[in-house]
Amino acid sequence: MKKKILTVILAAALSVSMICACGGKKSSEPAPAAETTKEDSAAEKAPAEEEAEEVEEEEVEEDVAEGEDAADATEVSYYDGYYATNGEGSDFMLFFYETSAGDLAYINDGTNEAVAEYTVTEESLDDGTPYYLVKVGNLSLGYLFEGDDVYIVDDEGELYAGAQLSEEEAEALHSMVTE
Repeated sequence: MKKKILTVILAAALSVSMICACGGKKSSEPAPAAETTKEDSAAEKAPAEEEAEEVEEEEVEEDVAEGEDAADATEVSYYDGYYATNGEGSDFMLFFYETSAGDLAYINDGTNEAVAEYTVTEESLDDGTPYYLVKVGNLSLGYLFEGDDVYIVDDEGELYAGAQLSEEEAEALHSMVTE
């Protein structure tokens, strides 16, 4: 059940971001200004404004319906995940998902969380140790492997011993932390 809820949330987030990014059917250029005279009355403008609002509402409803269809058609599958804690109440989670519309990541940096498409860059700690930095929106969290050990790197460059998680472990952990 929790997997289905997470799937719906991820699909809805992806659909909303795609709807906002696509911008619907409107042109990005501003409409030319209409010439008005003093003879134009508010009563004459009102029907035109109401018609424009109705057309806009219909377009939004169509976009939402298209987004809901896309959400239903988007299958989300868990790919990989990592977890660490600082021992002071902050849990760090980084989960990766594959979808037919693109790859998503869930980040919980101990205080905030985000789900969206992500970027990965290779960074280095102060001692030169390379690690992968995952960015989702304004949040970022890193991870690295040393042999069989996994470490999470926070935004201040601090290392925390972590664990690689199966899908079941990730779902259970996420539900415990977000309740």
